[in-house]
Amino acid sequence: MDLRSLELFISLAGTLHFGRTSEEQHVSPSALSRHIQRLENALGTRLFVRNNRSVTLTQQGQQALQSCQSILAEWQQLQMQLADDGELKGKLRLFCSVTAAQTFMRQFIEGFRPNYPHVALSVDTGDPALALEHVLRQQTDIAIATRPEQVPDGVLMHQLYTSPLVMIRPKTTCAVREKTLAEKIDWNDMPIVVAQMGLSRERLFTWFEAHRQQPRVYAEVAGHEAIVAMVGLGLAVGLVPEVVVEQSSIREQIEVFLRPRDIEPYHVSLCCLKKRLQDPVIAAFWHSAVG
Repeated sequence: MDLRSLELFISLAGTLHFGRTSEEQHVSPSALSRHIQRLENALGTRLFVRNNRSVTLTQQGQQALQSCQSILAEWQQLQMQLADDGELKGKLRLFCSVTAAQTFMRQFIEGFRPNYPHVALSVDTGDPALALEHVLRQQTDIAIATRPEQVPDGVLMHQLYTSPLVMIRPKTTCAVREKTLAEKIDWNDMPIVVAQMGLSRERLFTWFEAHRQQPRVYAEVAGHEAIVAMVGLGLAVGLVPEVVVEQSSIREQIEVFLRPRDIEPYHVSLCCLKKRLQDPVIAAFWHSAVG
């Protein structure tokens, strides 16, 4: 058993996907399989159940995951304590939306890097609806996520900002824009692009149901930036956090035309698993960001 095998096991336990883990960890699929088999042989048990369609952790794998995470965290802490220069070293994985990467995450990194130059940072961007899941599965260490109605046990969330959800339309003259100018909008005839998942989707459909309207869904996309792009092309209207509009590179092509007061705003937070703060690298970034 070696530390590299532990790292690969933890990564695979987060993604449950050999191909994705191979790509993220810069190792061939065959080498990844060998590391996992070596670890299973050393422990004398199966850690994963694998077939052509899925990969799942066994009960023994779930138990091993917690121990392996603790071992790596303790090892990193020992490295820091024994280092001649006393510098914090290690890796940190961050996840957020494109908008968050351009705002808060950039500020956090700029505040962190001068004090911890030997920590390797990686930032993945994607649909904010996936951020909390990435943290829970330990596919990332720290993420910027929307605060859910119920925060899962063991998750720390530090609120960063609140943004209202607003309805946007194309700025240029087109059929979609003309429909929004009617004295009373006919939502049954209004093309709308919605998020594939997440709170903005849930709150939009709840709002339509409360107003006894049936939305005409033009398309379902991943992430608010994709909604903004489609609205900018004149294809539909959409509901997004206002901060996404403000930070968009195509904000000159779109505009807010409705601010529904009965849709709860977005509460965006920095989040991580409480137990992961045992890792000195994660703890350093967290405390640097939240103060």
